[in-house]
Amino acid sequence: MFDRVFELFTRNSPRQAETIGEKQLVPLAAAMALLEVAWADHQLDPVELQFIKNSLISLYDIDEPYADQVLSLASQKRRTTTSMYPFTRQLNEQLTLNEKVRLMTYLWHMNSVDNSCFHYEEGVIRKLADLLHLRHSEFIQAKLAAKEMSQK
Repeated sequence: MFDRVFELFTRNSPRQAETIGEKQLVPLAAAMALLEVAWADHQLDPVELQFIKNSLISLYDIDEPYADQVLSLASQKRRTTTSMYPFTRQLNEQLTLNEKVRLMTYLWHMNSVDNSCFHYEEGVIRKLADLLHLRHSEFIQAKLAAKEMSQK
């Protein structure tokens, strides 16, 4: 199944979209965004991987084995991807504004999950906010929500 999802993600064939459903690509695209933020400091800690998996489970109500598969596929895809546009396009097409702000909250929370707020991670988050067509107020709303989330 994931081979077919991967093909759909990279080729966007309308025939495949009918059989799989583009909504299933959202967790993969979100995992790609979370991985971009995690890799901004050129290292991926186990705590960041766990956070990404938990985020996918929380955001998209998927089970742990499926989240592991999505994360594995996103990691493979991330190594060969040169642009954030293909996966942010999927997110823009499939998510509502509130869902994008919620994802942005998790992206902001990713910035502090490894106990270091790296400025390159913030730059990637800003770029993703632009690609997701979020206004500055929504960007800040997500940042404040992530700060509140990390204090709990």
